[in-house]
Amino acid sequence: MNERILLVDDAKFARKIAKKVLGNGGFDNVTEAVNAVEAMEVFQNHDFDLVLLDITLPDNSDLTLLENMLKAKPEAKIIMTSAIGQDLIIQDALNAGAKAFITKPFGEKEFLKEVFRVLEEG
Repeated sequence: MNERILLVDDAKFARKIAKKVLGNGGFDNVTEAVNAVEAMEVFQNHDFDLVLLDITLPDNSDLTLLENMLKAKPEAKIIMTSAIGQDLIIQDALNAGAKAFITKPFGEKEFLKEVFRVLEEG
């Protein structure tokens, strides 16, 4: 598939798993970022079909990066990921503009289902 995906997570292990699952789903064009500064720089300089964004990064532990990305590119499709699956955090992320929220650890089938769903939305 030709979709360009930006994968933002400070945990190398989490990026490795997500990248493997994305590859299993046919997504081979994945760019990685490890913190908010790097993610925003890459995001602003390239066009991505989808962003997978960890809510907790060393330099950003709230929804600021999500909000800044959507200010820069309101049409961006962003899925938040987190090991913290509290309802309030999930609702806040969705209210701020995230298209979906995936709680880690995730099952491959459920993860890919959300990725395909968000990509197919207009």
